[in-house]
Parts: sequence; C-alpha cells; structure tokens
Amino acid sequence: MKRSSNDITELHREQLVDIGQILHNARVNQGFSCEVIAEKALIRSRLLEAIETADVNALPEPVYTRGLIRQYAKVLGLDGETLSSQYFTPARPAPKPSFWRLSITPQLRPLHLYMAYAVLIAIAISSLSYTLKRAGYSTGSIPPLDDEAVQTAITEPQAPIATASTPATPLADPVAEGEVRVSVEMQAQSWLRITADDEVSFEGILRQGDTRTWTAEEQIIVRAGNAGGVKVSFNEAIAQPLGQPGTVTEVSYPPEKPTTVSLLPSAIRN
Repeated sequence: MKRSSNDITELHREQLVDIGQILHNARVNQGFSCEVIAEKALIRSRLLEAIETADVNALPEPVYTRGLIRQYAKVLGLDGETLSSQYFTPARPAPKPSFWRLSITPQLRPLHLYMAYAVLIAIAISSLSYTLKRAGYSTGSIPPLDDEAVQTAITEPQAPIATASTPATPLADPVAEGEVRVSVEMQAQSWLRITADDEVSFEGILRQGDTRTWTAEEQIIVRAGNAGGVKVSFNEAIAQPLGQPGTVTEVSYPPEKPTTVSLLPSAIRN
C-alpha cells in the first residue's frame, strides 16, 4: 500500500514538471515575479513556486492543485482549462466487497418511512377521536327539565333591553334680540374684510374649509375678493353664496342693496 502511494506521488511530480516549466517560462517572458502573480491570482507565492518546481509535497490535494494551475495560467493569458487537465489522478481500483462487511440489517427506503408515518398518524387520529367522544358523552348528557322547571323558565320576566341613547346635537346659541350675527363658510380661498358697527373686525385671507362667526349690535358688512367661494349665514338662516366666483362683492347685514364690482384677478389686491 505504501509503495502504491509513492508511485502516485511520483506520477504527480512527473506531470507537474512540464506544467511548471510552461508556467515558469511564460512568467519570465512577461517579466513578472512570483509576488506580482500572487497578488493578481490571489494565490500565495510559495504555492506558485511549488508548482513551478514540481514540489508535490508542498501542494494541497490534486483537485485543489488543478484549480491553482488553472488560475495561474489565466493570469498569464494561457489556456488554464487545457493546462490544468494535464494534471490528473489515476483512478484507484474499487475494493472488492467482503462478505463480513455486508450489512445484515435491512435498509429502510423512503417508501417504508412514508408508510410508517401514515400508520402513526392514523393511530394518533383514532386515539384523539376516541378521547373526544368519551369526553362528549361525560359532559354532554344534560338531565331533562321537569314540568315545574319548564314553567318557571317560560314565565320568568325578562330584563329590559338597554338601548343606547343618541346624544342630542348641541344647538347654536340663540340670537339675542336686536343682535346681528354673521357666519361664513369658505368653499374656496378668498380675501375677506369684516366690518362690525363701523369697526374692522377682520381683514385677511381664509382658506377652503374655514368657518368664522361675528356679531354686532347694528350692522355687519362682509366684503370678499372671491364672492363665489364664500357662503354667508345671517342670524342662523341657511347659508347662501355671497356672489359670483371671481367677483368682489360687499354685502351689509341686515341686507341692503348689494354692490358688485367685477375686477380682474390682478386688481383684487387693491
């Protein structure tokens, strides 16, 4: 056995001599050192030197050595597949089967395992079903009611069903006698100026969705730059649009004759 191992090692060395010589000549002709090739091929320089010198004892297993030869050759621009295929391991004869090494115990195949699993699952399901049936018989047998118990159950008064009461919607504060109240709902963005009893209470821009309310003793004047985007409610009445979209409108409450002035958008600022 030891002699056969030595013969294989010597055969590897003979194969590696020619391969290493080819790689060495290519490296020297291209002017590279082993250190430079080691950085490019990501192989240690001592392994490259072992390949070139056919030092089999310093190299890993033949299958890994073939990979090193392939990578080394590719970096030098050679055909790594062809060159590495020249380094091979001869096939060893298969050992003859021995009677004493034959397994006596039967080997389980996947089909046998599936059948065993199916039997175990069927047993588990049957046991569970039997347990549940016995539990149902012991807890599900309810004695019948006698006539007196039935009569009591029928004539027993039922508790009134509680119903959730819907809270009343809070009402707006009533308008005091002689008071003027104006509420605005913005349907679109617009500039507004509110004058209450000859005093400016508000002047600015309100956005869509804003709501405001003002009160006065005698009169409220609403002036809007986009009258169509403003709905006004006077003294809790139904809200109405102040005017047409894009127009400047001024309305007095209590109502007087409305004054409508149509202006271009650039003149609304004035």
